[in-house]
Amino acid sequence: MLAGVSVDYHPVVGDLSLTFEMLELAADPGLHLLALSAEPGSTSADALRLLGSWAATVDPATARATNDA
Repeated sequence: MLAGVSVDYHPVVGDLSLTFEMLELAADPGLHLLALSAEPGSTSADALRLLGSWAATVDPATARATNDA
């Protein structure tokens, strides 16, 4: 297992300080599971929440076209 803190730059929200853990999948050698998280209440957590809200936003025109298909 590998763990630590990664500081990365996002062009919209700026620096993100994320804790990570990487686990090797025993059932499939060579594959890894990477988990990233931000400290609750941190500016990084707020930035991830903002980015997540953008991903969760549905364009009504696209939703109608998908439902009509």
